Amino acid sequence: MNDLELILKIKADDSDAFDVLFKTYYKDLVRYVRSLNNDLALSEDIVQQVFVNLWINRNTINIKNSVRGYLFSVSYTTYIDYYRKTRRQLDLLENFKSEIIREHISENNDLLEHKIKRLRMVIDTLPTICKKVLELNKFEGLKYDEIADVLNISKKTVESHMRLAFKKIRQGFKDDSLFLFFAHKVFKTSLH
Repeated sequence: MNDLELILKIKADDSDAFDVLFKTYYKDLVRYVRSLNNDLALSEDIVQQVFVNLWINRNTINIKNSVRGYLFSVSYTTYIDYYRKTRRQLDLLENFKSEIIREHISENNDLLEHKIKRLRMVIDTLPTICKKVLELNKFEGLKYDEIADVLNISKKTVESHMRLAFKKIRQGFKDDSLFLFFAHKVFKTSLH
């Protein structure tokens, strides 16, 4: 029985003819689709879908020449449709991830800017010498002995001013549980 006779029998709901056609072309079609994507499981799924669609649409299929050519053509089209759909889904997912990252960065930048302004306000309320000691240490990078030399005060006085500065800053951020993390980050950047 040739392929066109098999198709006529399939159109007449002959499942045995369908089985013969399936067994005849399944492996070749899987090899062909696998050559397009190098994924055996995906290739098997696509070829199975081709045969499922053939059976579902058996009454409307009109093959006049080559059943083999038809099956290879439909397998290729099914793979391309799958590829395009998957590509669109991946593109949508990438766009979604990018949008979330942009929103997260924007929110974090807004939050950081708010905290920097708040920290500046707290620092501005410090006594003059205390503010100067904090700035020399955290923004200029001077050590306590160097600050003591620059301001002509004792190292103990510098330590005392730093304790006071941190106490005031902690008080200014007492409602913020992430203060320690934030302060660590902020003191590594300039507040000017």
